[in-house]
Amino acid sequence: MNAFTRPIIIDPATSAFLLERIPLTSGGEGQFNEKWLQTALYEFPECLPIKEIDPHIGPLIPVCMEIETGSGPADILYVTPSGQIVLVETKLWRNPEARREVVGQILDYAKQLTSWTYDRLDSAATSSARSQPGHLLRCLRSKYPDVDEATFVDGVGRSLKAGDFLLLIVGDGIQYGAEALVSFLENYGHLRFGLGLIEVAAFRLPGGQTLLQPRVLAKTELMQRTIILGPNGPISFQQAAQAEDAATPNSSQRQWFSTFWEQFLTQLRLDDETQKPTEPAKSTNQFFPMPPKGGVSWISAYIAQSTKRAGVYLTFTKTFERGPEIYQELLKDRDAIDREIGVKVEWERVDNKVYVSVPAVTFSDLDAEAERKRVIAYLADMTPRLIKVLRPRLEALA
Repeated sequence: MNAFTRPIIIDPATSAFLLERIPLTSGGEGQFNEKWLQTALYEFPECLPIKEIDPHIGPLIPVCMEIETGSGPADILYVTPSGQIVLVETKLWRNPEARREVVGQILDYAKQLTSWTYDRLDSAATSSARSQPGHLLRCLRSKYPDVDEATFVDGVGRSLKAGDFLLLIVGDGIQYGAEALVSFLENYGHLRFGLGLIEVAAFRLPGGQTLLQPRVLAKTELMQRTIILGPNGPISFQQAAQAEDAATPNSSQRQWFSTFWEQFLTQLRLDDETQKPTEPAKSTNQFFPMPPKGGVSWISAYIAQSTKRAGVYLTFTKTFERGPEIYQELLKDRDAIDREIGVKVEWERVDNKVYVSVPAVTFSDLDAEAERKRVIAYLADMTPRLIKVLRPRLEALA
């Protein structure tokens, strides 16, 4: 549906009547304009349907408005009790160019923040709020006095360093498909942000109050579009995972693998088909991104030609600090995991690299039709089992 329906007020004593929508305007005293919307969202962050964009994010704590980033002032800065940073930009949407500019604008704000420290963010927030040093902690304690200070400060620092932000563009009359965001995201690949477009309609109530009706128009699936900065420039999530788990094949091998994994994906059945890759891999591994966000975790179906083995495993990037911790938490539940998957799972940790895998099967020649069908059938059976059992646990641990 592309338009808001008008809410209906029913008064049993009188009658039903439609509410009048208030258009978002560029100015005017007492009108529903950008500044009014910005202030309303800052004072009442519960107006934002953030759980529809990221179900794992914590409650929003208002910090300040108009925080100067070095690329311009961001309209609203929130933090969560765990230290994640949320930026909001409120805008009128009147033409395609304005829409493109505001998306690029909020991404530039986020890019600037990745070079900041906790102290610099606190200083900028203090200045914008016309407060005293320590503004971030005061905001936290005003809402959540029991949250550990060191944990919060460390969380903010990690969010800044990793670019792990939630970016929200909120306005009236937004018409901007998710596919149109791709060209922007490719230029900001080192950030682990989630991006959401929210349209807000305002309606005048009989008593003079204002009813805000938000809806999420588009959101990015971070795992599907994460790009990581490699030594020679940006590389995709698929390439990053491949760099850790498999050697890069030549062109003839890529074609062979593409055919193999296309047959695998045709046979694969997942509870949620949106988790299925949109195209077959061109290497030894077919990857399935897993929580936590940021391209740090995946389940991989693989074929190892050198050892004549095929299987499925979960792993994390070597640089993901929480990988070993999450691995240990999963290990505590190994008996239940074995029962739910239906096989005895294998656990392996070498320094900061971990693997949770189902038993591998051996093969002799995958060019032989019977062998290939047998291996594909096994991978297509085990992959959804591992995803179904581990994904909810990873989401909870994230």
